[in-house]
Amino acid sequence: MRAPVVAAAGLAAAVAATLAVGLSSTADQRLAGQARPHPTTSPGSTALVPSTPCRIGDPAGDVFLTTDQAKELTTAAATVVRRKTPRAPFAATVAVSLDLAPAVADRVASTLLGSGSAERLSCRVFRDTVQPEPEGPSGLTARADRLRRAWTTLFGHLPAGGFAPGGVSSGHVDSSSHYDGRAVDVFFRPVGNAAQARRGWVFAQWATAHADDYDVLSVIYADRIWTSWASSAGWREYVHPSGNRTNAILRHLDHVHVAVESGRRHRGR
Repeated sequence: MRAPVVAAAGLAAAVAATLAVGLSSTADQRLAGQARPHPTTSPGSTALVPSTPCRIGDPAGDVFLTTDQAKELTTAAATVVRRKTPRAPFAATVAVSLDLAPAVADRVASTLLGSGSAERLSCRVFRDTVQPEPEGPSGLTARADRLRRAWTTLFGHLPAGGFAPGGVSSGHVDSSSHYDGRAVDVFFRPVGNAAQARRGWVFAQWATAHADDYDVLSVIYADRIWTSWASSAGWREYVHPSGNRTNAILRHLDHVHVAVESGRRHRGR
């Protein structure tokens, strides 16, 4: 997994500026040189090509993105949610970035903003070897803490738990990443609040798109799971190891679980 190309703060500022000015020639120049989805015979749809490891399922045909496009657009979505800016400029940015017909771009924008009926954004990653890390003063490893700082810069303060100075040793499944200081639960409450649920998906999709930057191992939210070791499968159904399908917390309806790689084989989710 490679290091971030652009710092989170700088990227958020760049996205905010783009949304403020709308569709400008600067936006086109910023995207110049990036691989765009290859159009098929259906306007607004795309075909799978090796340079597009990220995808969003759409009724008109899957939409494929480069990793850079996925990172940029999930960062833009986070900026829209945090600053409560209008959705229309974001949908227009999606249309230009991915060369999509307006109707398809609107659905993709809706998905990136956490709503809509399309399949959530997922990305394939190639896992690099990382070294095991001890827990730091916060109870998180350096990798987990770096990820937390990045999302705080972009999203602002988000209620979080599942870690503590000195570590945690109970309250999670056996071999949980929480016990190694590698996982954080980010809360989007109350359960049943549609706006909070959408914000949870904005966060979850951002974490997936940036998995190669921060060595993300797994993301779990609302009965769905993405893992680096099965990233080609995208988002899959998640059922808690207990088999419980009714408990809102065990189903991760009120929080996004995000964990980073351990550097060891078969060490938790």
